[in-house]
Amino acid sequence: MSRTDPQFKLRVPPELRAKIEQSAFASRRSMNSEVVIRLEASYAQEKAAKEGTHEQA
Repeated sequence: MSRTDPQFKLRVPPELRAKIEQSAFASRRSMNSEVVIRLEASYAQEKAAKEGTHEQA
């Protein structure tokens, strides 16, 4: 991730922000990196679930 990547503002409830902050601290990452990693993992999991569904059909 670089500083030249596009940016956008995101509003999150204070409770969620605190969870992100705690997770980032525990993982020794920035909050931005924590959010990006979790989003990427979510999409990877979704893709794997869809591929698993297609294989069973």
